[in-house]
Amino acid sequence: FAMSAPLGPGELPLGELAYEALRLAFIPWQRERRLKKEREQRERVNAARFSSRVLIAGTFHSLALRIDGGIACWGSNRYGQAPPDGVDGDFV
Repeated sequence: FAMSAPLGPGELPLGELAYEALRLAFIPWQRERRLKKEREQRERVNAARFSSRVLIAGTFHSLALRIDGGIACWGSNRYGQAPPDGVDGDFV
């Protein structure tokens, strides 16, 4: 069993040093990550509130009837399906 060298002024034992690293770096990172997820969830909920009725929802897309009678569509667009040919407008 090897003894460690005595610590100098201001030096921390390895366990305390590891805890400080977690406290200063990892824990704030986790908090920011959690807050970002919560903010994104609130944005999705707020977007849904602009609509009066959901018409259809799939794994990667949703359509809703807006209060003004328009249709709101949002989703993945992974395969470039929006906008369809000949249709002008903003698509997500």
